[in-house]
Amino acid sequence: MNNDIRNALLDLFSVCLEVNGAGRFHAHMSYSGHINGVHVYVAPAETDYGDHSYTYTMEGLAYLDDELGGTPAEVLASLKALSDRVSELLLPAQGEAA
Repeated sequence: MNNDIRNALLDLFSVCLEVNGAGRFHAHMSYSGHINGVHVYVAPAETDYGDHSYTYTMEGLAYLDDELGGTPAEVLASLKALSDRVSELLLPAQGEAA
């Protein structure tokens, strides 16, 4: 894994933290070593996780290697797209704060 991919992962993690900090959503991010992939899903902050009938507001997966994710450029594009989708959930919160 090259440094650009590592930095893109850190950016994605930072965006998830920002979304959680805004208080409207819970952004979950996990790494699965057996597929070398990152799974991100977002649910409303008031979600009752014990109910099990909830749905995600947003969900995505990015593979981090050439076998499933493609070239390093394609992996970076997937991570950026995933980060952008999570970032979109910040826009209403930023507008309310203004």
